Amino acid sequence: MRTLLQWIVVGALGTMAVPSPLASQADEPEFGRLVEYFKKPYFSVGVLIQTVADFQIERSEPGGNGFTLANARLNVGGELDGGFGYFFQANFAGSPTILDARLSYRPARAVRLSVGQFKAPFSYEFLTSAASIDFVNRAQVVTTFAPNRQLGAEVAVGAASGPIAIAAGVFNGNAFRDNGNDGNDLMYVIRVSGTPVRSRPDRNTQLRFGVNAAFSQDGAAAIPGLVTAFTGDRTLLGADARLTSGPVLLSGEVLYGRLDPPVGVTLEPWGFHATAGYKFTPKTQGLVRWDRLDLDFLGSRDLVIFGFNVWPTQATEVQVNYLWDTDQASFDNHQLLVNFQVGF
Repeated sequence: MRTLLQWIVVGALGTMAVPSPLASQADEPEFGRLVEYFKKPYFSVGVLIQTVADFQIERSEPGGNGFTLANARLNVGGELDGGFGYFFQANFAGSPTILDARLSYRPARAVRLSVGQFKAPFSYEFLTSAASIDFVNRAQVVTTFAPNRQLGAEVAVGAASGPIAIAAGVFNGNAFRDNGNDGNDLMYVIRVSGTPVRSRPDRNTQLRFGVNAAFSQDGAAAIPGLVTAFTGDRTLLGADARLTSGPVLLSGEVLYGRLDPPVGVTLEPWGFHATAGYKFTPKTQGLVRWDRLDLDFLGSRDLVIFGFNVWPTQATEVQVNYLWDTDQASFDNHQLLVNFQVGF
């Protein structure tokens, strides 16, 4: 089994290091026709299918070796007359789930008001779509701290790619599992972000930053990997930055939480992720990440993740991740993830 895993790693990396014939084609007529017919400002259709292969010689992670359908998403959206818009997304992997159901209104070009179910404005990596994140999975700290999708209302001023943008919202605070609030208290979230350095024809460098905060008084909130039903005051703080300069990528994020129950011990978990990447060609990229989650006195976990991404076409991607838990020195406990993806 060990030899098999080694050959899978070497073979996958070796195969993707050679761009496919499709990768060398400057023109993709079928993709062009798809965009022409299904990507209109007033009505756009999108699809994301992700199948993940997961292998570990001595299984220590939940689940078993094999394959999972991580995502089978369908979304529709657009903007209609008078500045009114809509976006709907469902995931059919496993039990069908409504992920997003957003209604929006733009009273001005740089202002958008939204109501419904959608991502709370917190964490750059969380706000990045599942089709576009750097690794197969989001960082531990993002999965634990980000408030996830919520039911509520938001006002956003400025474009995320502009010099400065502010998004603030009020939400139920119990994620999107229940169609309603589990109590009378609400969650308040704000994010300030911007792109002070933007790419242009004479400069292929871009710098993005963001800071965010959230506060809620929870009745029975589920916080992944920490508590299943937290009651008390929850405060979340975070900051992130992302620099791309030619083929080089540098990014990082730090998040802090304070969970203060009415009775019992206050928890102050925190964590971060730091990533360096390099594009060997326009369609191949190597990455390395340090991913740390510290759950206060409940323990901590450090992962070193090596990644390799390849984009054969505009609609396809393959990601190979090799995960090393620093507390698990044995090769048998290392984990290999391979994501096969089609999305548009």
